[in-house]
Amino acid sequence: MMPIFIVIRGNSASGKTALANKLQQYFGYNHCLLLHQDTIRREILHAGDDVGTPAVGMIEVLIKYGFNHCKVVILEGILRKDVYGEMILDASKQFAEANFRYYLNVSFEDTIKYNAWKAHPFSVETLKKWWRNEDYLNKSDIILNENSVDSLCHRIISDVSRYI
Repeated sequence: MMPIFIVIRGNSASGKTALANKLQQYFGYNHCLLLHQDTIRREILHAGDDVGTPAVGMIEVLIKYGFNHCKVVILEGILRKDVYGEMILDASKQFAEANFRYYLNVSFEDTIKYNAWKAHPFSVETLKKWWRNEDYLNKSDIILNENSVDSLCHRIISDVSRYI
């Protein structure tokens, strides 16, 4: 069986982490490698998020590991196109047609609302600084406009079901 690659991108507080965690729970922790960009970049590497960040190389290595050892690899994060885009598109190729790149298209107003629900919310000024409108990688990105994590999860499971 070809492993499945799922990328979940979008602005801060768009629901990426909650969705990725729910998907990993569905696929099973023993079969699904979940890569959180923030954990790798902030907590492991203590690195910035600009062009040249070492997070790109580490994520690339971890995706290759997942390809060789897991049924499903999920990568989630803001994953700015200008910093991570080329690496994500290259990594997607090794999964052939079993790769799915989603962009959670949430309005800035909803981002502020969802951010307020976080245990440690960011300031509105910080969210504005990070905001990237329609930061799509290419026309193959699947744009998701739904707001419910459950409906998004069901959509993704349906999309990848033929590879399971």
